Amino acid sequence: MMKILKINVYGFGKWQDQKFDLAQNLTFFSGPNEAGKSTLRQFILSVLFGFRTKRGADRYLRYEPKDGSKYGGELLVEHNGAHYLLTRVKGKSGGKLTITNVETQEILSNDILATLLGSVDETLFNEMFSFSQTELAEIRQLERDEFRKRVLKIGAVGSDQWISLQSNFEKNADKIYAPKGRVRPLNKLIKEHQKLSQTVQEAGQELGVYKQETNTANQTQEKLTQVKSRIKHSQDKLERIKRDLNGWAIYQQLRDLTQLSATESSILPKDKIQELEKLNQSLKETKQTIEEQNEKISQFTEKLQSNPRVAFFDEHEENLKSINEELPNIQNLLNKVKQTKQQIVEMEQEQAQIRAQLNTVESIPDPFTEEEMDQVRTNLAQKSSFEKQKQSIQDQIVDIQSQLLKETNSRQPVRQATQNQGTKSGLVILGVVLILVPWLFNLGMGLKIGLLVLGLVSIGARFIGRRKPINQTDTNSESEDLQTRLTDLNGQLEEISQQQQMVTQRLIEIGSKKGLANSDPQTWPTLQNSLSRFELLTQKQKVSEQQVGQTQKEIDDFLKKGKVLSDWVVLTGEASEQIENLVNYFQKMNQAQQDMLKTRQDLIYYQNRLEKVVKQREKIENEINLNLQSLGLSNWENFQIAKEKQNEQEINHEKITKLKQQVNATTLAELAKFKNQAEIQAELDAQAENLQQLRKEQENLIEQKTVLNTKLQQLADDDTYSDLQQQLANQEAEITAETRNWLTNKLAAQWIDETLSVASQGRLPKIITFAEQYFSLLTNKRYNKIRFNEETIVVFDAQNQSFDVGELSQGTAEQLYVAIRLAFVEVMTDLVDLPIIIDDGFVNFDATRKQNVFELLDKISQKHQVIYFTTETKMTATTQNSKMIRLE
Repeated sequence: MMKILKINVYGFGKWQDQKFDLAQNLTFFSGPNEAGKSTLRQFILSVLFGFRTKRGADRYLRYEPKDGSKYGGELLVEHNGAHYLLTRVKGKSGGKLTITNVETQEILSNDILATLLGSVDETLFNEMFSFSQTELAEIRQLERDEFRKRVLKIGAVGSDQWISLQSNFEKNADKIYAPKGRVRPLNKLIKEHQKLSQTVQEAGQELGVYKQETNTANQTQEKLTQVKSRIKHSQDKLERIKRDLNGWAIYQQLRDLTQLSATESSILPKDKIQELEKLNQSLKETKQTIEEQNEKISQFTEKLQSNPRVAFFDEHEENLKSINEELPNIQNLLNKVKQTKQQIVEMEQEQAQIRAQLNTVESIPDPFTEEEMDQVRTNLAQKSSFEKQKQSIQDQIVDIQSQLLKETNSRQPVRQATQNQGTKSGLVILGVVLILVPWLFNLGMGLKIGLLVLGLVSIGARFIGRRKPINQTDTNSESEDLQTRLTDLNGQLEEISQQQQMVTQRLIEIGSKKGLANSDPQTWPTLQNSLSRFELLTQKQKVSEQQVGQTQKEIDDFLKKGKVLSDWVVLTGEASEQIENLVNYFQKMNQAQQDMLKTRQDLIYYQNRLEKVVKQREKIENEINLNLQSLGLSNWENFQIAKEKQNEQEINHEKITKLKQQVNATTLAELAKFKNQAEIQAELDAQAENLQQLRKEQENLIEQKTVLNTKLQQLADDDTYSDLQQQLANQEAEITAETRNWLTNKLAAQWIDETLSVASQGRLPKIITFAEQYFSLLTNKRYNKIRFNEETIVVFDAQNQSFDVGELSQGTAEQLYVAIRLAFVEVMTDLVDLPIIIDDGFVNFDATRKQNVFELLDKISQKHQVIYFTTETKMTATTQNSKMIRLE
């Protein structure tokens, strides 16, 4: 059994650098149209049998990569426990094939492929071990007899061509004569002969002596019939001798090869041949390696020639190394200058924000000292406390004034109230406004106090100007108490206002000293942070500017040192650009020096490698010479001659096997009776002469019959009778000629049918046994028996009811053919066992029977490898013995 274990595609159609593992015996390749299934199937066939040619339709099956990838690939196969790697790449005559024994890594002769394939070529492989939906679709279109022939000829080499030729012979014969035909030439002649014979007979009865002559004519006819039978027998024998004569060349070649094989013996042991070929392959590879090493050494030697840039660097190495060592520090300084300048810009921006906050472009005052800030906080707290006290007293004053107003209104006569109401109410409102409103705005303390006093006076005038009613007594004690409290509160208010004015004056003095006279003291604690920040920023800015100056000087000094590289580096423009140019220069020089160092190391390596390979070549040459001497050969040419002679012997053995397959045992037995071709020719000539004599005898009898008929005509003295007799003779001659043509085509078709049937009939019973099992499984045990008759194939169901293959549905007919094909593979296992490849062959199967066929494939895969390509994307591996590979 040969099994494909792994597929490695270098480049074939759409596949490039793709590997597949076929470790399981049953492998499904699933993918949509154009996923590469047919391409992968053709790749397997191409590695096994060779790439197709570029001529005709074959060029579409080459699948050469369009992207320039390496054409070809590998198949890892197993045969009789040994592993072989089949590698086929682009080359002449179907591509360059290399066969390697994986265990020993030995390169084998390509002739071993015939052993692996069992002498099966691509055509026979496709007829036996591979089929597709296209082939199954043709089954339903075949007539019954054609279907039977197709089945019987499975496995026969070139059966399709032979079947086609047989069909042509049968068609040609059918054009001449058919049992139920009417318009075919021989049918028409026979019918006309019958009519004409009847007419002649009627005419002859009119003569008195016609009966006697008729008896004579009948006797002649009987002899003529016997001669015809002998002619047919002679023709059959002549055809058999012709077949023997045609097979003599094969028989003679087989006999000569068999005799030669019996006398010759193997000259060289195969292990010695393999060892010498392996050594010779190693010698070729070693010589190739020597050429490659010499080429590499030449390349590196040329590369090591002087380089002006490297020469300059070597000359000023010490100075340039110092510059290179300082470069990282200078780069840091350059980055530091950039960062510091950016910080200076950011500090200036922050200072501008503080100036905008203080609303000034002039000098910013110094921050408050801790003592000054304590004073500010203390005065602000006192001011806030005075504000609260004043607000409390003012609320009390308003309350008392309201009480006095109510009391006054209640005691004043109505008339007087009417006359003075507007004036006095206006004074009270004015007083309240002058007391309260100023404190709602940011006015000076003196102005606030003055308006406060004026408001009190307005309110007091309202009560001072009031006259007692004519009948009213002096103010009672309650009113006096209110007045007393009001006076006391006004005194407190004035005292608090004076103290508040003193606090405000102290804050004004502090603000004047700090240059903040125009700002609100309430904001000073908040401004303290901004003032401190501004002072800090000023100090930092000064320090940063000093650092920038010092760093820039270091950079300028370094750039002056770098002027030594002005011929190799652009040292103009900004300092950053010059530094970057220097960095690029040293990076390139570092890479250049590393390249030169690596080149020297590579040169030394290849020189050492060359020395080792030269010694290895000498060792291999010595081993080859020792092996040749052990075989008694003086040189490699003598070995090639001896090996070629041995190959011829092996080829002869293969030819013997193939020749035996071309001639059946019956023919060989008949040919063995003859000593040479001349004897066959002599018997053929004798038989041809005998046939000629029989035909002469037939012609004589026909002539005698014609004479008798003429006599009958004369006896009848009837010209019509004579004409009828002549017409009858002419018709019989035409019938004889047409019959000869019909027999020639019919016998040729029968000979082809019998010859091809021999290829399968020997194993037909076993094939039918397996086919019945498989067909029963596929059809859910509906059909369990298959029989062949002369015209077609008949199947029987469970009730023993018979059906011609033409009565079956398309799917069932395909299932019958699949069962027979797989049964044939099973029976042929003893001769050849190769992987079965099926390309989407079950499209017309329903779901149940499709599942059945997968079960059958799983069963068959226990003994044979099965590779199935399908467009079904929802399939899964059926068992542990199977594997699903998705193709996207």
